[in-house]
Parts: sequence; C-alpha cells; structure tokens
Amino acid sequence: MSGTGKKQKEEEEDCSCYAESHSKKTCPPVHNVTHPLRYYEFTQEEIKALEECDKESFYQRCLPFSTLFATLTYAAIRNGYLNRSAHFGVAPKVMVAILFGHVVGRLSYMNTCDAKLRRLPGNSYLGNVMRKHNAAKLNSESAKR
Repeated sequence: MSGTGKKQKEEEEDCSCYAESHSKKTCPPVHNVTHPLRYYEFTQEEIKALEECDKESFYQRCLPFSTLFATLTYAAIRNGYLNRSAHFGVAPKVMVAILFGHVVGRLSYMNTCDAKLRRLPGNSYLGNVMRKHNAAKLNSESAKR
C-alpha cells in the first residue's frame, strides 16, 4: 500500500510553487504567469500599464530620491556630521542611502500607479480589481468619519 502511494507521488508534477498545492489536479496551466498566486494572463494593455508604472516610478521618483539621499549622506560624511566606516569608508552609508531612496521612490509612486491601473478599460481584470479595491478603501474611509 505504501509502495503505490510513493509511485503515485513520483508521477505527480511538483506544484509546490503554486500556493502550497500538492496535487497534479490543482496545478494551473502555465502561460505568462509571473507570480505563483496569479492564475490569469495579463492582457497587453495591463502589461503596458504595469511596465509604464515601473519605468516612471524608477526615473521620476527612485532615481531622484536615491541621488538626493546619497548626495546628502556623502556631504554629511565629508563635513563630519556622520562618521565614515573605519574599514569600508563612505560606501556602506552611501549604499544604504541609495537603497532608502529607491524604496521611498517606489512607495511615493504607488498612488499614481494605482490611479493609472484604475483607468484601464472595463474588460480588464486588473483594472476591475483596482477599482473595487479603491471603492472599498473610499467606503472604509468615509465610514470612519
């Protein structure tokens, strides 16, 4: 009995990357899935909107914030407000400032990207999800008042 169960497990496809499922029957067909919990394909309009959000957030927010924070950190080290590392010099603190600027840039662009995704056409699954999420958020905010 245990031998047949082991044989059956060997024949089944490994679906551990799909939301903790362990059965061949629950594995979705693989198309352009970029996330293990997303089982639908993006339309070309959705892909275009997501790529625009990614590029715009990087060039309009991440790059300027990273440059600003790195420059301010470097100036603070040069002027004695921050101490440089004895072994690595200024590099660790400047790298942390660059990373911090990137994170702040991505977070500051989220609302703009949400608005762009809500403007997707009515037949867009992603657009509908974003509109529902925004409506629920607005309802919860109005209920708090």
